[in-house]
Amino acid sequence: MLMVSIGWMPQDGTNPQLTRIRIQEYGKDSVVMTFRADRTITQWQKPSLEGGIVVVRFPGVARSSAIAIDSSVTQLSSSVIRGILVERIRPKFVPVAAAARRDGPRDIVVVIRAAGTTPRPPDEKKSNDAWALDVIVLDPGHGGVDVGAISVNGAYEKNITLAIARLVRDKLKKAMPKTKVMLTRDSDTFIELYRRGQIANESGGKLFISIHCNSMPNKPHPANGCETYILRPGRNDDATRVAARENASVRFEQSQDRYAALSEDQLIVATMAQRSFVRLSEELARHIQKEVSASTGLKNRGVNQAGFFVLVGASMPNVLFETAFLSNSADAKLIESPSGQESVAQALVKAIQRYARTYSTLLDQ
Repeated sequence: MLMVSIGWMPQDGTNPQLTRIRIQEYGKDSVVMTFRADRTITQWQKPSLEGGIVVVRFPGVARSSAIAIDSSVTQLSSSVIRGILVERIRPKFVPVAAAARRDGPRDIVVVIRAAGTTPRPPDEKKSNDAWALDVIVLDPGHGGVDVGAISVNGAYEKNITLAIARLVRDKLKKAMPKTKVMLTRDSDTFIELYRRGQIANESGGKLFISIHCNSMPNKPHPANGCETYILRPGRNDDATRVAARENASVRFEQSQDRYAALSEDQLIVATMAQRSFVRLSEELARHIQKEVSASTGLKNRGVNQAGFFVLVGASMPNVLFETAFLSNSADAKLIESPSGQESVAQALVKAIQRYARTYSTLLDQ
């Protein structure tokens, strides 16, 4: 049961009034509540967890005599009693995190994440076997009708990413023989973005790496180097551009409805749901950048963050790696060559091995 206690001011005719609460459930782990007032909400406080109850306070807001409640939540009954809204979502929905943000002058959005939906830190008295890095999933970007970026020399991103992924798989099988390595695609086929995360989850993946090539709209272009992304709202124009280009693959899918609602709110939900993976995702991203740059001479553009659809559904540490710029003549020449792909693949294997050692140390703590 999810209980949300709302604190507000008495009505005096001058304060904005809370008039509507919209409740949406996303998957099994998150609920988004949007609080709307009749005019600008000037004051609100960060949600807190108090004894299993999510407390949201609006110091400058009064309660309307009749609050409309819109809900898409299943198994929901609600009542407003003495200023406390009680929402019965599911018996086992136990809130463990909550965050809020403003969405326009009259709306405050609160995202609540439940317990038991993502792996907990491996510090409990359980066998570490369940947490072992036994399955790694490699995702060659694009494929089939989705060729991805086209290089200055006419090469397709989809072919480069598949070639590198196959090399990494074969090398990992030798370097880490106890670890199963899977590809989301092993041929020139198109796989929907959402399906790639599903494949990783269904395979019991403990690590997900989506491999891509970067590109600028104009060719040739001086931008060059490799960069690795983790799932977070884009923090700069360049990151947003990269995410928009990679997310554009949804245009090849028969139905795009599942992405239409993937707004900033839901990206926040996805980010919260993967919060337990962030440290490990960043760890892997740093290793990738260091190893690939050292091995290939590609400029290290660092670790960045953006809202990639392909990472949203992968319930494990995950990154999206942009190998090089196909719009840059030097980068393209390197990444299209067998020797360049070999160098990138070997560097990725080293990065994964470094990550595996860090991961093993965390398990033993």
